[in-house]
Amino acid sequence: MITLPGMIHLDRLIATLMQVVIENAGAETGALILLEEDQLTVVAQCSGSRQCDLEKLAVADCATIPVSVIHSAERTQETLVFDNAVNEPSFSTDPYIQRQQTRSLLCMPILQQSHLIGILYLENNLNTGVFTSDRLQVLRLLMAQAAISLENARLYERLADYAETLERKVEERTQALQQEIAERQQTETALRQSEANYRNLLQTANSVILRYDPQGRIRYINDYGVKFLGYEEHQILGRTLFETIVPETNTYGRDLRPFIHDLLHNPQSYPQVEGENLCRDGRRVWFAWSNQGIFNDQGELVEILSVGNDTTQRKQAEEALQRSEAKFRNIFENSQVGIFRVRLSDGLLLDANQRHANLFGFDSPEEIIGLEHVIGYYADPSDHQHLIELLKRDREVRSFEAQMRKRDGTLFWGLFSLYLNADNDYTEGVVADISDRKQAEAALQASEAELRALVSAIPDPLFIFTTEGQLVCAIKGNPSYGELLCREEGIGKTLHQLYAKEEADEFLSYIQQVVKTQQILTVEYSLWIAGREIWFSARIAPIRHEQVIWLARDITLQKQAEAASILEERNRMAREIHDTLAQAFTGILAQVGAANQVLTDDVEATEAHLDLIKELARTGLIEARRSVVALRPQLLEEGSLQSALHRLVAQLRTAAMDTTLYYEIEGAVYALPTEVESNFLRIGQEALTNATRHANADEIRVELEYDRDQVCLRVKDNGQGFGVGSIPSSEGFGLLGMSERAERIGAQLTIRSQPGQGTEIIVTVNRE
Repeated sequence: MITLPGMIHLDRLIATLMQVVIENAGAETGALILLEEDQLTVVAQCSGSRQCDLEKLAVADCATIPVSVIHSAERTQETLVFDNAVNEPSFSTDPYIQRQQTRSLLCMPILQQSHLIGILYLENNLNTGVFTSDRLQVLRLLMAQAAISLENARLYERLADYAETLERKVEERTQALQQEIAERQQTETALRQSEANYRNLLQTANSVILRYDPQGRIRYINDYGVKFLGYEEHQILGRTLFETIVPETNTYGRDLRPFIHDLLHNPQSYPQVEGENLCRDGRRVWFAWSNQGIFNDQGELVEILSVGNDTTQRKQAEEALQRSEAKFRNIFENSQVGIFRVRLSDGLLLDANQRHANLFGFDSPEEIIGLEHVIGYYADPSDHQHLIELLKRDREVRSFEAQMRKRDGTLFWGLFSLYLNADNDYTEGVVADISDRKQAEAALQASEAELRALVSAIPDPLFIFTTEGQLVCAIKGNPSYGELLCREEGIGKTLHQLYAKEEADEFLSYIQQVVKTQQILTVEYSLWIAGREIWFSARIAPIRHEQVIWLARDITLQKQAEAASILEERNRMAREIHDTLAQAFTGILAQVGAANQVLTDDVEATEAHLDLIKELARTGLIEARRSVVALRPQLLEEGSLQSALHRLVAQLRTAAMDTTLYYEIEGAVYALPTEVESNFLRIGQEALTNATRHANADEIRVELEYDRDQVCLRVKDNGQGFGVGSIPSSEGFGLLGMSERAERIGAQLTIRSQPGQGTEIIVTVNRE
């Protein structure tokens, strides 16, 4: 086979391609399978440590690849990437994968114009998850270019073989033609037969065959040429080359007229040329031409015979390869990470891009390539020694951090990934400046340490819950507090696994309210633990990722002190009532009796008794009012309306063991005037008292809804119900009291009840 200028050698291309792919993909080994005569054939088996084995094998006969994976990629024409192939259910039984215990695996179809031409197989048994999406994108780009190069290399081999065969045939035929011309006078019959054979050869050849005179006028073109160039025979014969198939300038702007002029006069100087030609529709194609001058007996040039073969695809492939090389060169030169090659023996820098030069304080790669030794730029020389040891052991090192020194002595942190080519005594790699990241990590560690110290100083337990009520973090502070809130080690458990359903529902409603409103919520609640009631005050705050922080404090002693204080105060008030109101009313009764005795006998005495009665009554009224104020319940004094209702519900749960009580809050909570909240609470208290004492209900629901413009309180039970209009006023004092309280604060009261259908009491008040 002859070798033409710029010829692509398939074996050399395959070896180079596999070396580039293995190095860029981070693979240990790889294989290239090509489709030859409709059969997949392994044409190369390569690894990073040795030259490629280019012996061809059928896929079924190759012991270094998983055959099932190859056939799957052939069938689906989709890339297969496994982070740990031995755990892949579909291929875990493949004999090769079982034997090799394959980890990272990649099998990529190679397509050319949507047709499968081959398969790339890579593996790495040192690490899992090697073939990342970034590497996959680079491989796809490489294989897209490789597909063109492989096809053109094959085409070029066939083209070279064909050109050699055709050239030999043309040369042989030309010699025969010359001999026939010399013998023409001897036998016209032989000449005509020879000419017929010659014409038949020209017409059936798969090449463009032209004959034209020294003025460039075309005298003959075979059928293949006519069809290929898009002409009818009469449209091209008799016309010149420039009028038909040769442009005056090529794509690159070169003037072709001087060249064609010289060819027409000295064809022997251009036995083989390659050039750009025109089709009739304006398309430009590339041809490799073999030219032969035809002379008469006087040695005068009478015609030129040119045989051309289409090389357009090869030229396009070469141009694509050049563009690809330019692209990768541009990536190399303009990459935002340093790229370098270093001699292993002494650390001399053999190649580097602009970014690498800038990282070390140089203006250009020319200042350091072949001049600088990298060893001196390690802040700690032992880091370099350690890196070399790792490279010699593993042949590849990724994400190696070391502190480096610029030319001016400035320190920075570098992140290295390197590959060792021991055969050629050099390492290749990339380096990125991670100083900002290292500073951020140090700052984050300091911040975390400060935060942990701060949290550890908090005496109260701190918990983090998700929106669904799952406990994800617990910092217990004082251990006893943590045990009170979380009865067992519950990380990962939900509220419904840690508490009874009523308690869990209540706590979950708090969490969802905080997540919805994105506002801090303060609540009080009690739990029965170890046979005694424990009270807590909790602050619940939203944090990111739809989670909340729950900070709880034991306020049982405070609650007990409050209860004792209330009891003492009520006893005191009872004594005062006895000492004041009781005496006042006793005096009134005595004065009334006295007045009755003297009413008819002594008018003046009667009037004196009546005046004294009035004074005693007035004094008793004042004391009664003072006592009522002193004896008002304290539910609202230690919190908001919603927390007071919560405590009321909690108290009733303890007292009414056969009744299930639900308490829900909807909307963003806001404060109402004190009188409004007090009367709301009294109405709710009365409604709950009626439901628990008289309704015989087994379920009561309390709902407090905050709308933008109004607040609504609902108390609904499933008890026996009653006819609203059928209750005498003397027996319905509680309903009358609720109505009066609603009227006092400008609220609307609705009572819905039917015998056997439960009761619903609704009170609504405007916000303003």
